[in-house]
Amino acid sequence: MIARYAGGETGARAAARAGSVAVVVDAFRASTTIAVLVSKGARVIPVSSIREASEAEADFRIGERGSAKVAGFDFGNSPTEIQASEIPRGSTVVLSTTNGTRVVEAAAGAPSVLTGAFVNAEHLAAELADGSYGDEIVAIGCGWEGHRFSEDEAAAGAILHHLRERGATLDERGAWAAGRYLERAAGPLRSSPLRANRAARRLIRLGYEPDLDFCLSEDTLPVAPLLTGGAFSGRETRSRGS
Repeated sequence: MIARYAGGETGARAAARAGSVAVVVDAFRASTTIAVLVSKGARVIPVSSIREASEAEADFRIGERGSAKVAGFDFGNSPTEIQASEIPRGSTVVLSTTNGTRVVEAAAGAPSVLTGAFVNAEHLAAELADGSYGDEIVAIGCGWEGHRFSEDEAAAGAILHHLRERGATLDERGAWAAGRYLERAAGPLRSSPLRANRAARRLIRLGYEPDLDFCLSEDTLPVAPLLTGGAFSGRETRSRGS
């Protein structure tokens, strides 16, 4: 198995063209929010535009622009808010975010599209490692409006690191991303420099500091969200270390 790293919509399209499994990583916060929703038994329809989200048939609408909740939607893209909410199992949720859902859309031609973050990195790697999804995997750090963001590089690196532990070969950029994760994993991620990067400061300014603690917690959600029929759903993954 070969595992690679790529960035943004360009990297997602390239992964799809190459026929690789695409793992979309938007740690602050879309991939984390999707993991929470899937763990609650919801189906999550990712769309790139607010208009699409407004017009879609869904039980709940979740969205943000510039990290702030979209007016009129049920929730912003806040994993802590959604974790505490009463979203019944079997609900259909439509989700639109500034970056993550656009990258998912760019990856849509890949044979399999999954989402990953710190909260499910090791569990997701365990799910991918047996090769049942494919033998070439690309972890795609979403970034922010075309710019690299350190939390997505590190979260993608966490997935790649755990894949390497399970026998995958990393390409040069994959090894670099895994190194970015390991540089930050010497202590608890929740006290790492990732809490002070530009994305984190924006969330704190908007009152979402609890989301940072949630997003920087490792392997708390044993799910592997998979895009099937236009919606993410999933099942609990095999246990850690298996």
